[in-house]
Amino acid sequence: MKKNYNLKELKKRPGKVKVDPEASRVMISLKIEANNLAELKSEAERLGMPYQTLINSILHRYVNGELVDNVI
Repeated sequence: MKKNYNLKELKKRPGKVKVDPEASRVMISLKIEANNLAELKSEAERLGMPYQTLINSILHRYVNGELVDNVI
């Protein structure tokens, strides 16, 4: 494995990205406030899990009605 890569030489794969709608997980890109991400990473570290797993767990619980937004 190389120690250094020239990222300018990398080429995109031709065609559209293929995503299986039946896949259990799908890669996405998400912008999130830096302080929220820092808090999530700290909590994930405290729990001994990857922060992406924690975020996925929170989203799963929200979508399934286990987490409720406290709007007053």
